[in-house]
Formats: sequence, structure tokens, C-alpha cells
Amino acid sequence: MSDIGERVQNVRIMRMWTQARLAQEAGVSPTTVSGIETGKIGRPHFGTLGKLARALGVAPEELLDTRESVEQQDPAPLSLGWARGSEEGEFESGLEGASLENLDSLSRELDAEQERLQRLYGEFPEASEQGRFIKRQIREVAGQSGSVKTSAMVRRNHSDPEVHEKFSVLPTVARYCARVRVKLGSRERSLRVAGSC
Repeated sequence: MSDIGERVQNVRIMRMWTQARLAQEAGVSPTTVSGIETGKIGRPHFGTLGKLARALGVAPEELLDTRESVEQQDPAPLSLGWARGSEEGEFESGLEGASLENLDSLSRELDAEQERLQRLYGEFPEASEQGRFIKRQIREVAGQSGSVKTSAMVRRNHSDPEVHEKFSVLPTVARYCARVRVKLGSRERSLRVAGSC
């Protein structure tokens, strides 16, 4: 199996599609999908890769061989395929260097994927193996979505000087409140209710 074929197969399986379903969604023949996945078609036409990538919801560059994508392509923006295929450390590192626009785009893709998985989950009995598998996928996507939204929120707050100024004084206020709580002991509850500290 070629690297391209393996990537196509991995994304297809992640979507829980058959080769026939991918072929139908992409507008190519099932023989073409099979040939790419098995490596019989080692260097598929870029137009075919584009059709497969659109159907799978990933950038065509993600289906290319690693050497090709590094040497011939610009780095692909964050995408659903990248998020679902990356390890936690790689995922978090990618978020740190991402633009706010890419974070927002990835957030929308992850939300759409979570909705798709939730609809799919409803099609299987809850105690079934497929149901448990989809439930794990939903948890993973929800976690990634939360990380992306948090990264975007932090990026927005750092770019807004007024918000950044408000949050920069919070640690000082928190330390002061902690000292006040220690001194006041039992009156701490009334301070919290009143909105102080």
C-alpha cells in the first residue's frame, strides 16, 4: 500500500465509509478508490486526489506523500483531517502557531464533525461495538473542539489590549483576596456573596 493509499484509507475508515461510498461521494469509480488504497495506482492524478479530498473533508495536500507535501506544497492550514490524525502534543503545538482565522475554521469543522458523529451514533444500538466506537470519537472531537476554542479565545484576549489589561491584574487581585480570606476566616463567605474577592 502506498502512503497516499494508506492516508485515503485511514480517513475513509475514520468517516466509517466503504470504498463504494467514498467513490460515490467523490464521483470516481470504486475501482479507482480500491486501486489507490492498495497501491496499484501509486501516483493518482491530482484531480482525482482533489475529488477524494473534497469528499473526505480534508486538504488534498494531506493525502500526498510526506516528502511531496514538504518539498512541493505550502503547509496545509489546520483541517479536520490533520486534527483527527495528529497526536495530542502535535495537535497542541499546531494550535499554538495557528492564526485566529485557521483556529475559527478548524473549530467550525470540528463542530460539524461532532454533529455528524452524533447523528451517526443514533443509528446504532447504544451497547453495540459501533456505538461505543462512535462515542469515543465524539469525546475525542469534543475535546479537540474545546482546545481549539480555548486557543482562539486566548488569542483574541491577547490581541485586545483592554481585555489583556483586565486579566493582567487578576493574579494581583487573587493574591490580595487570598490574604483577606486568611485574615477574615469565617467572614469569607459573606465577601464572596457580596461580590468582593
